[in-house]
Amino acid sequence: MLNKYTFLVLILLGWISVDVLVHKGNTRVLLPENFIAKRLPLLLERCEQPLIISNKKWIKAVDTISIIEKIPANAAGIEIDVYFDTAKNQLQVYHDSTRYAELTLETLLKIYKSRNLTASIWLDFKNLSEKNELQSLVYITNLRQQYQLNNKLIIESSLPKCLQSFCNNGFFTSYYTPFFNPYQIPETVLIGYIDTISSNLKRYPTSALSGYYFQYPFLKKYFPDFPILTWADNPGLSLPGNIFDRVMQNDKQLKVVLYNSYN
Repeated sequence: MLNKYTFLVLILLGWISVDVLVHKGNTRVLLPENFIAKRLPLLLERCEQPLIISNKKWIKAVDTISIIEKIPANAAGIEIDVYFDTAKNQLQVYHDSTRYAELTLETLLKIYKSRNLTASIWLDFKNLSEKNELQSLVYITNLRQQYQLNNKLIIESSLPKCLQSFCNNGFFTSYYTPFFNPYQIPETVLIGYIDTISSNLKRYPTSALSGYYFQYPFLKKYFPDFPILTWADNPGLSLPGNIFDRVMQNDKQLKVVLYNSYN
């Protein structure tokens, strides 16, 4: 017959097992991984622009009026998803390209200013292209001046070529790297991603690299000179989630982690 202490230990072990299984992504990233030896870490030129980062924990998807009205006054940073409308000459705020919205970035910035917020702002620029690059640069530069956002803006895009004009005009830029899970693809495919990212960075240096949390160890290894920006689930009561969160908070190369919460 089990005594109460043995029973409690079994419950604890069961909870840990379920926790590890549910959060297997965090658990996997915590385990040592050498990836591949056929490519060495690359030392590449960066777009050297300053960015105010008072705290690594930033708030993801501040895409509505209700959210920006509730975030803490001392929030270190917020991320906003934007699309540039060339006809209206404005950035509109929404995440999914199939769900057009009328909310503009300037509307959110007016609330930002009225609340005396000081957070830095990560603009996830969903549709930056050669066609709208210069027009959007002029527009965002004006917003930077109007809302006193100097050294407080990240311009992120999957097209580093289109980030060059922003870099040249004093913006901190981030190359949103291609989506892939380095733990689940063959070595030959992984080599291809390393070569693609490095080729883009050699031609079009950015200030940082951004990618999913499970890409972070890969980016850290092969691009050690680049600050890394990422996003992750709130750890809650998860043991691997909290251990992983502690690892990220202590990593000096990792500059920003987005979380889906403003509490």
